[in-house]
Amino acid sequence: MTIYQPDITGRSGAKYRAIAQVIGEDIASGHLAPGTRLPPHRDLAWRLGVTVGTISRAYREAARLHLVGGEVGRGTYVQDPADTGPASLAPSRNHLIEMTQNSPPLGPHGAALADSLRTMAEQGHGNALLGYNTEIGPEAHRRAGAKWLARVGLEVTADDVILMGGAQAALLSTLLSFSRADDPVLLERLTYSQLIDGVHFTQRRPVAVAIDDEGIVPAALDAACTVSGAKLLFLVPTLQNPTNAVMSLERRKAIVEVARQHDLLLVEDDVYGYLVQDRPPPIASLAPERTIYITSASKCLAPGLRVAWVTAPRTRLLRLAEAARVITVTQPGLTGAVASQWIEDGRAEDLLQWQRRETAARYEIAAQQLAGLDWHGHEAAYHVLLNLPAPWRADDFAAAARQDGIAISTLAPFAVEADDAEQAVRVTLSQPPDRATLTAALSSLRNILERGPNRPRAII
Repeated sequence: MTIYQPDITGRSGAKYRAIAQVIGEDIASGHLAPGTRLPPHRDLAWRLGVTVGTISRAYREAARLHLVGGEVGRGTYVQDPADTGPASLAPSRNHLIEMTQNSPPLGPHGAALADSLRTMAEQGHGNALLGYNTEIGPEAHRRAGAKWLARVGLEVTADDVILMGGAQAALLSTLLSFSRADDPVLLERLTYSQLIDGVHFTQRRPVAVAIDDEGIVPAALDAACTVSGAKLLFLVPTLQNPTNAVMSLERRKAIVEVARQHDLLLVEDDVYGYLVQDRPPPIASLAPERTIYITSASKCLAPGLRVAWVTAPRTRLLRLAEAARVITVTQPGLTGAVASQWIEDGRAEDLLQWQRRETAARYEIAAQQLAGLDWHGHEAAYHVLLNLPAPWRADDFAAAARQDGIAISTLAPFAVEADDAEQAVRVTLSQPPDRATLTAALSSLRNILERGPNRPRAII
């Protein structure tokens, strides 16, 4: 039997914390299963070249974070994550493997949250965090947001940033602020389903714009502007959902040129952009005078951390602040404080790097399991698109997958126009609880695809 050894190569900071952090990551990835016994203190200390005291501190830190447990004489064991909190908060344990939602994998996040909440409690700011604050968020939270936006090349100050309760709230606020009922609104032909729902719900008129492997096609955008007269465009230039397209710098410049010709207001949804290591600059940096830039913590840090940061030209930002006041009255103090603390103390960067590593590892699993099939993905993306050969139809394939205990999405919810849905499915890699489950699920999907759809019964 292989004896577990955490790999702390290249880790900075105190060694005991690095060891505890790696233990948490290995539990999240499935490398350390619940019930696994960790090596004795002296054995692990010898193999890592550290003192026994360092291992003792590491195990105590891991226990404090509810990663491990144990008793004197029995050893230290990996805890089951489902047993570390109230039963009502434990994940559902049905037999359906969910692969429909672009929800980032979680590993050391819960431990980071526990530590942050403990720090906040010790600082005695509980009442302030639970009370109302301004409609745009406290200055300290906006200052942290400006620091986070600087990571992608946007040089802004706290006065240039407002907070909202998630990117969806920011998108809806933008839609309500800068268009009216029956106005045409430009959308990527395939795009985020919740945005399509928002356009229909607010009685705007969606106009589909053709896309290719880089996203929106400039000539198609020009034609759509000319025909529709639309003045508002929503787009996802980096890791577009659901295609995973990433616009080159040249394409971004071409989009900006068309926008200036038609006096378009651009709404750049960049919730996935932070996952890409070497990414092109945001469109907001190329056309700051006409771009509303939206990003959030939900895709790059944790889905339950409902905090969005928005920057825009000052007059546009004032309008969005008014929309935020009308829609939500105030911005979330507690989640804003957690996100801000993580940005300021460097934990957000650590969690982002963890997210990148885990996502890349899951992408490699997909590359192995889907080799030879017609699929498209990105090493920083949470999902892949699997194109289906005839005679498969997307609805039939999704139904067959569900019969095998796997939930996946067709492209119908992402199509602005019903006829644009292709015979393909979106398969999320990030939702399965561990890499082993992901591997098994992708293997099952491959088997379903290769055996073909059930033949209809003969009519006699």
